[in-house]
This record gives sequence, C-alpha cells and structure tokens, in this order.
Amino acid sequence: MKRRNLGRLTRQNGYKVVLVVLLVPVAGLLFYREYARLRKPVPSILSQYHEELSYPEIMVDYPLNGTVFPPELPVPTFRWINLDTCSDRWFVSFEFKDTLERINFKTKKTELTLTVKDWEFVKQRSSGTPAAVHIFGYNHSTPTVIRGYAKVTFETSKDVVGAPLFYREVKPPFELATRDMSRIRWRFDSIASTSPCIVFSNPPVCGSCHSFSSDGTSFVIDLDHRGNKGSFAAVRAAEQTVITAGDMHTWNDFQKDGRNTNGFLSRISPDGRYVVSTVNDLFIINRENFMDFFFPIQGILAVYDRENKTYSSLPGADDPDYVHCNPCWSPDGKTIVFIRAKALDCSYETDNYFLPPEESLELLKTIDGFRYDLYRIPFNDGTGGIAEALPGASNNGMSNFFPRYSPDGKWIVYCQAKSYIMVQPDSKLYIIPAEGGQSRLMRCNNRGMNSWHSWSPNCRWLVFSSKRHSPFTQLFLTYIDEQGRSSPPVRLSHMTAPDWAANVPEFVPAEDAHAIKNIIVDFR
Repeated sequence: MKRRNLGRLTRQNGYKVVLVVLLVPVAGLLFYREYARLRKPVPSILSQYHEELSYPEIMVDYPLNGTVFPPELPVPTFRWINLDTCSDRWFVSFEFKDTLERINFKTKKTELTLTVKDWEFVKQRSSGTPAAVHIFGYNHSTPTVIRGYAKVTFETSKDVVGAPLFYREVKPPFELATRDMSRIRWRFDSIASTSPCIVFSNPPVCGSCHSFSSDGTSFVIDLDHRGNKGSFAAVRAAEQTVITAGDMHTWNDFQKDGRNTNGFLSRISPDGRYVVSTVNDLFIINRENFMDFFFPIQGILAVYDRENKTYSSLPGADDPDYVHCNPCWSPDGKTIVFIRAKALDCSYETDNYFLPPEESLELLKTIDGFRYDLYRIPFNDGTGGIAEALPGASNNGMSNFFPRYSPDGKWIVYCQAKSYIMVQPDSKLYIIPAEGGQSRLMRCNNRGMNSWHSWSPNCRWLVFSSKRHSPFTQLFLTYIDEQGRSSPPVRLSHMTAPDWAANVPEFVPAEDAHAIKNIIVDFR
C-alpha cells in the first residue's frame, strides 16, 4: 500500500515538474514579447526626424494639445486629418518623461485606438506629468520619408472624477420625442463604464430637467403628470427609485388662478428641503433644426417648501417688470444666482406659457435679440432680499445664463452668447469668482454650442454638452485647477449613442456608481 501511494505521489510530482517545464518557456516568451515591444529599435522614419526642421502639417482632431485625461477614462481614439501630405501610412509614437523607451504603432487609418492594456500603460506613464504623441505621415512607396508631422502633449491627472453621472438622452427631433416616450431615457453610471446603465426609459409621461441635493440623496425631476407641464417629482434617490402620484407636485398650485405655468429649470436646495423654479412664465418658441429654440420673456421665481408643503414667491426675484429664470443655489444654500432681463410686453392673449409659433415669429421680428444678466439674491429661508447684478457677468452687452457654483463655493461657471438662452450655437463657457470679478473664457470650449454643465464633487472636473463632433449634443469633460484654469475638452464618446442627444448631465455625490439602478414611475 505504501509503495502504491509512493508511486502515485511520484507520478503526480512528475506531472507537476513537466507542467512547470512547459509553462516556464511560455511565461518567458510572453515576458520577452512585452519587453521586446517596449524596447524594440527605433524605426527608421523616427530616426529621420529632426526637431529643427519643418514638415507638412498633420492636423490633430483629438486630443487637442494640453488635454488632461481623468484616470478613470476608458480607451479614447486618437484622430488626425491628413492635409494633402500624400501620406497613406502613419507612424504614431508616444513619448514619456520617464527613462523607458517610446511606445510605437503603425496604422493605415487616420486614427488609432489603443488596446486596454496599452492605454492603462500610457495613463500610468503620463500620470501627473506631460507626455507627447508624435504622428508621422509617410507613403508606402518611400517609408523613410516624412511627408507630414504633428505633435500634441497630454497628461493623465492624479485627481479622479470620483462621482457617477446622471443625464438624459433624447432621440431627435425633440418635437417628436415629446409625443413618443420611447425616444427619451436617462443614464446613471461612472465615466469608467464603457456601456453606461440606462436607469429610466420610455417613461409614461414626458420628462426633462432634474437636479440633486448636495449629498445625492434627494432629487427633483420634471414629469408631465396628467399632461401638466408644471408638474415635478421630489423623491429620495435609491437603487430602486419609485415615483408615485403622491410624489408629484405642480407649480400651478402656486397661485391657483387657473393659468397654467411651466416651472422651468427647477433646482433643489443643497439640503433637499426647498425647490426653486420660474413660474408665471411666458416663452417665445421657434421650432427648427431638429430642436425647440425657446426663451422666457416673463416669469418670477417661486419656492416650494417640501417640509411645510407650501408655495411662495421669492421676494426680490418676483418683480413682474422683469423675467427671472434659471436659478442656482450656492453650496451653503444661503444665496441664489439667477438670470434676469427686462420683461417683454406682449399683447397676445394666451392661457398657456408658450406663445404659438406664428405669434412668436412675429414678435421676434420686432426685437433685437434678448439678453440676460446674472443676478444674486440672499435666500433667507425663503424671505429673499435685494437682488444685485453679479459684476463681470452682467451689463456686458451679451446674454449670460446657466450659472453653476463649484461645490466649494469658489467659482461660478456660466454660459455667454450674443442673445437668448437655449441651444445657442455661439454659447461658450466662462468662469468667474463666485463674488463676481474678472470673467474668463474657458479653454475647454468646442466649436458650436457649449452648455449644460455640472461640477464634480471634488471641484476638479466639469462635464458639459457640446456639438463639436455631431449635430446632436455629446458629453465632454474638462479639468479645472485651483486657479480656475481649464484644459482642452475630453470627449466622453462612450457615454452616448451616435443618434441620441445627451443633455442635463449632473455629477451625483454617490460613492457607488450603481446607487441608482432603476427608476420606476407608478401613478396608480
């Protein structure tokens, strides 16, 4: 028996020895291949490059020079434009500040998408320090002749984004989406996700804007309950968030005079107790280019107290001679910044909050644009105060709108355009000290519209929507340092389907990227 067991053990150990003998060369081969990839000789085209010489230009479309990537970002695609260099091949070389060799690639396309492994290696070597990507164009007939060249620097930040995004997607045209609810959905996930989770889709009624309390536990979302455009839900956020008829409220209850109101761009207070919005509103609307172009010409700010279940106007922001709109809470809940303009007299009779398109067009012919200024007012538990223009973001001959405080209360990022408020093609992001002062154009602005922005809880990142690569809005990210300087835009192409428009993105201060898994509307 002992001899039999000894033989079995000998055979088993022999198998292990054979297995080790077989695996060691395999592991060695894998190590050698990785080592050889990183240490392979410099290709001849790279040896032909001389920094002091000039070469025909290759235009890099993405990333732009000086881009700062978040450490959580999935693999991006580097893209460039061949400007008549007669190149049909490209050599892409990543250069780092460390002592290791460059990483080199060849491609027949004007783009390069790294493997996940290579991208993680690039992020590690560019963490907190600038790196460069060199793009050489050449023709297969003369592979050592440089026919085009470009260089851009980039960096991977040591600061994580650290919060998931909640945002809405709409399949244009928007007018159709208001009737077909299958064309509206919401996503909630980390920017690290390559397939962000859809948590709310095909709602029973149309929905639009939303906002969260500072701890992410409460949120407000506009839902047209029973066809009422002034309806909104105020609920507690959970993995399974259920919105019932009892959670619904309406701004029509503000004065109960029979006139409908919209409740435009409602915002919940940092502590989750109050909701502020525009009521008694009147809008000019013009439908074109797959979207609704509209802006308020009348309206005051009203407050809903969730604790006492009461509505009231906000003194200092309730003068009917002005339109007050687009409120934003300071992080401590003591101040509200909003946009204000002289109200437009309107002789058209309407029992709704939108002027009919024909009347809107007629009125548009009589005005030279419509411009807003940023104003601030103390909240004082709903008693308000004196509204003051925010220096640097008012009386500048431009339209200033969509203010957003940084979570530390230091900065306000807002939009500026020649006129109006919504979906303006010339809308650019500006940053200004929260108390007012010198306003600065941000480096992150893309061609086309830039808007719908939100700060990350750590104040280092700003998400926004833009139309740089598509007629529909897509999500972008920018890094903001202590001095309020932003970096070129990082495209979050993995977060939105190509034929959908992403808007109203908001960072939610939740540690779990799946803190909201499903939103269910049950109006029974």
